[in-house]
Amino acid sequence: MKAAVVRFVLRTVTTLWILCHCAVTNGQEISAQDISALDDISSDDVIEFETTITERHPHGKDASMGTTVVDGDTLRSSTRSSTLEAISQQDAGVYVTGRGALHGVSNGATGGIYIRGLGGSPNSQVLVVEDGVLDYQGIFGHPIPDAYMPYLIDEVVVVKGGDSILYGTNAMGGVIIINNRWRKTDGAELQNDASYGSFNTLRESVAVLAKRRRLDFSCAFTGFSSDGHRTGAGGNEMVGHGALRYRFKPRWRLEMRYKVIHVQGADSGPASHPNPDHWYDVWRNNISAGLNWKRDDSRLTFVPFFNTGIHRLYDGFLSRDYVTGGTLEWQFRPVQMANVVLGISGQYVDGHVENRSDGVTENVRSQTDFSFYNQIAFRPFNWLTVTAGTREVYSLTYDFVFLSKMGIRLCLPKNLYFRTGVRRNFRQPTLRELYLPFPSANPDLKPEYATTADIETGYESEHFHASVTGYRTRADNMIKYFGSWPTAEVVNIDHITIAGVEGAIRVKKKESLFFNLSMDARDVGRYTKQNPSLKANATVGFDNRRLAADLAAEWVHGLYMSNYKTDGIDDVFFVDAQVRYRFKAAKNNHAFEPYLQVRNLLNRSVSYVEDYPLPGIHIMVGLKLSVSS
Repeated sequence: MKAAVVRFVLRTVTTLWILCHCAVTNGQEISAQDISALDDISSDDVIEFETTITERHPHGKDASMGTTVVDGDTLRSSTRSSTLEAISQQDAGVYVTGRGALHGVSNGATGGIYIRGLGGSPNSQVLVVEDGVLDYQGIFGHPIPDAYMPYLIDEVVVVKGGDSILYGTNAMGGVIIINNRWRKTDGAELQNDASYGSFNTLRESVAVLAKRRRLDFSCAFTGFSSDGHRTGAGGNEMVGHGALRYRFKPRWRLEMRYKVIHVQGADSGPASHPNPDHWYDVWRNNISAGLNWKRDDSRLTFVPFFNTGIHRLYDGFLSRDYVTGGTLEWQFRPVQMANVVLGISGQYVDGHVENRSDGVTENVRSQTDFSFYNQIAFRPFNWLTVTAGTREVYSLTYDFVFLSKMGIRLCLPKNLYFRTGVRRNFRQPTLRELYLPFPSANPDLKPEYATTADIETGYESEHFHASVTGYRTRADNMIKYFGSWPTAEVVNIDHITIAGVEGAIRVKKKESLFFNLSMDARDVGRYTKQNPSLKANATVGFDNRRLAADLAAEWVHGLYMSNYKTDGIDDVFFVDAQVRYRFKAAKNNHAFEPYLQVRNLLNRSVSYVEDYPLPGIHIMVGLKLSVSS
């Protein structure tokens, strides 16, 4: 163990020295005027390079990565049942299963997240990061799919192909980065959205944002209840989120956040054999802080967090899990042509599991790991960016892990661009997979690894975007369950290969017509359970400020309920529609917006999961109110 620690320290110091040496010796000194000293810069902003070439604006910290950006207004007006489903409507590379009102957490739960064929149940190969904090359960290693409310979201960045170098474990298939919003000018605003519809479904969302000189405040609450489209398919949900920020001019900023989630529902069971008494009751609490310092060309960020949850199931299952840790990150430009990111992070995961029926407690051993990560982006010319990075992980369970990545982005003439990259990602086994016999456990499991390469070319202008991407992932030591309880087993398999092509076309004429089309076709290999071979999404509509209307469709092909292309189910195809009308007072900033949403407009019988049918045509009517000063 001491030898491993020594190797870890030596590699960390060596990597840091190389990065700084390369940055200093390959450019010139930077002027303080090259970078804006704005106070209100988000935790995921990157120190941008000036350029005179019109190009697709890169989002996230790595310009060579493939990303999709979804703004908060799009999520708030979506007809889809959850925020994750609304995200998947915007990008065919993202696939999220659904079953109706809530996703749930028990055996019949949905909300499986796949990005380019990796992920799914239990979602532990796709990482969600909210305001710089890794968001997942300590026992099961995945997020609660019903836990995200769009009323505070500023934008969502979907990083496709994974990025364990910057985000660590679980970021194998991709990363969903949620950035919440603050009010930009002094004053206050109140937004309230209430809707009611089929199956006695009621949703109430309210958000308050305020700004007064150096102090910012935001909070939001969402309440939801539904009887469900069949017995046992209903439930209720409550999500509250509050944030406070104080800016110590001119360089310091302190943020505090608290989020609480309570979800109650049931696994309704297959339609042919319903079991509505399979209830669940989940509480989760997330607390985080953020201390930011910025001076000229440097920014230092420290984000500690603590997540805890209590899960109760009908069969006596009770779990309490804890995830705590933090990240210290420094972004700076030692020379004009280089942007450097250096960071250290650590986390501790633990939990308690028992059967309330007989008082038996499962033996769960905690996990602790520490990481040093780094990334450098060289821009020797306005049209070329080369990105490289590494992550050195030391786990008390798995010893030393080394990860790396490399990427290139070219800004071509006439709004064309080209990018390519390769990266090595990983995932540690969850506490459930290691220690819980539900349905089985294996304490000898090894971490999963995935090497992903992709290449993309496209065209981007103010009103039009078109792109095509080819990708290939080879994953080793994949963790899979085989058999059924009590003879089931969970083991590492050799490897799988996933290859695919995705494309996107987006047309938007300002304040008028818009059209989005995306498609992803892939060969997922032999492990085909709930992993489709083709997905397409399309949205067409218009928005002239007063009146807005759209049609949104999804088609999913090649769904199977088992591996090796067995137990296939019918394609999923549905169309949603909505219309909104906005009234705004002439002399103030008060507005109200009535709307009508019709889901599954064609009244098709469809299901993502066999014998768990989605509801037929159903309607929601609502009213959104906005008051600001």
